[in-house]
Amino acid sequence: MRLDIESLRTFRAVVESGSVTQAASQLNLTQSAVSWKMKRLEERLGSPLLARDGRKLTLTELGTELMVHAEQIVAAHDDAVDSLQRSQLEGTVHLGINDELDAADVAGLLARFRRRHPLVRLHVRMGLSGHIAQLVRGGDLDLALIQAMEPAAKDRVLWTEQLFWVASPSFVHEPGAPLPLVTFGPHSSYREPMVGALRDAGIEHYVAFESESSAAVRSAVAAGFGVAVINERGLTDECVAFRDERITADMPCASFVIRVNSRSRTTAVRTLIDDITATLH
Repeated sequence: MRLDIESLRTFRAVVESGSVTQAASQLNLTQSAVSWKMKRLEERLGSPLLARDGRKLTLTELGTELMVHAEQIVAAHDDAVDSLQRSQLEGTVHLGINDELDAADVAGLLARFRRRHPLVRLHVRMGLSGHIAQLVRGGDLDLALIQAMEPAAKDRVLWTEQLFWVASPSFVHEPGAPLPLVTFGPHSSYREPMVGALRDAGIEHYVAFESESSAAVRSAVAAGFGVAVINERGLTDECVAFRDERITADMPCASFVIRVNSRSRTTAVRTLIDDITATLH
């Protein structure tokens, strides 16, 4: 019996994501391709690996045993590939990142880059997009992965998301009382459309909580401090869409972009840009 690496990788992705659809998205495959790989794997083993309980996928006894081996085999394979692909690329790259990106995705991406290019010294700085953009313009950073309300002509747009008003499901705004706000601080790019929409609606407001950390903002919203404006990926069971009939202005979209300092043209910088694009686009 032979178990190929990509079938095991597909099986692991289906189990971890909980669905064929999500696994297909993660692996950049079609749903039919994922289903075919799963079917072929089960045929080779002669027994089902997954059982469906309503809308939830659960592991069979054989699936549980295979998952242990799949984790080890795929990890060992990827470590070997990274080791064999180590380059002689040298240099220093100063990278800025907005903290609203998925930390696990970014950490995994940068870890792979460092394994493949051990001679490149990578320095990462995280902060609000506006501040990071200033550091790129000033030459302190070579490139940045940030949000832009209006992408610049030379920005490489990775994806675009709608902004939403959010609040805790239990949040109640007393009629006539000022609306409490949770914000990313006065230098956030969300601040102007947020306050502008409230001003146009004639809604009194005050800042109840502010932080440059997206995790802190979401936690404050979930705790009921007030309402906030965040991007679409921030919507959760604890941070749900908030509506006030008086607010008629549509929230804009925010694009996640790669912005490069015009003087940073090294091979190391270009290689990191290609890796970011391939992983996050």
